[in-house]
Amino acid sequence: MWPMIGGLRIYTFVYVFSMFAYLAMTLFYCRKLEIPRKVGVALSGCYVFGMAVGARILCDLLNHRLDWRNYLDISYYFTDGLWGGPLAYLAVAVTGVALLGRDRARLFDLVALTLPIPMILAKVACLLNGCCYGAPCDVPWALTFPEGAKAPPGIPRHPTQIYEIVVLVVIAIVFHRLDRARWRGTLVLWFVLLYGLGRPLTEWFREAPERVPRFGPLTASQAVCMVAAVVCAIALARSRLRRAAVPWDRPLSDTADSATHTGLP
Repeated sequence: MWPMIGGLRIYTFVYVFSMFAYLAMTLFYCRKLEIPRKVGVALSGCYVFGMAVGARILCDLLNHRLDWRNYLDISYYFTDGLWGGPLAYLAVAVTGVALLGRDRARLFDLVALTLPIPMILAKVACLLNGCCYGAPCDVPWALTFPEGAKAPPGIPRHPTQIYEIVVLVVIAIVFHRLDRARWRGTLVLWFVLLYGLGRPLTEWFREAPERVPRFGPLTASQAVCMVAAVVCAIALARSRLRRAAVPWDRPLSDTADSATHTGLP
């Protein structure tokens, strides 16, 4: 029997825990970047909305089963069917930051810095649930899911959940290396660029359901991620040209006004 707690899959608890982890990460970086705590709480609300409501709506759109009455029922979010949570979160959070009109450089960085660890936990939840599973394979590191998991049991498969965790760990390492004033305000672009390149690679090893929309050889996820990565690569290239005179030895947590260095609106 697949692990359950109180009638709910353990996946649900780990997924919810990832949202609390996001709040903890946000409050940590709010202190580091000297951003008011209320901003972190507001971004946490955006994360919960994106990873729950937004991901549910996007999944229903993909599967042509959109019914707005469902989103008023709390139990609906405990059933399977989430897609594009990070996309929904970034859309809401970046739009909100852009509308603030001040101190956007640090806020854009806050949006990105807080994502890797909660998303890693969310992928751990997927691994425990057996969803987002890979295609059948015979590699030595293949995973075989038992009865009760979302993946068909007894078939060795690519551990695509772990592949995506590796992508997110790489992003966290890159963020650490880019923790400098020269890249202040651009970390959200770096996140979308790196995730937009890594997610399509991991998805090549997934077993996509037939109902998932495709654009030629690409799934909807791959197409969205690759387009977003190209846009962010162009934006970063333009931003780098504007930052050529900024010294490398100023830390990201430097609270001096950076509006003229961001290259962002």
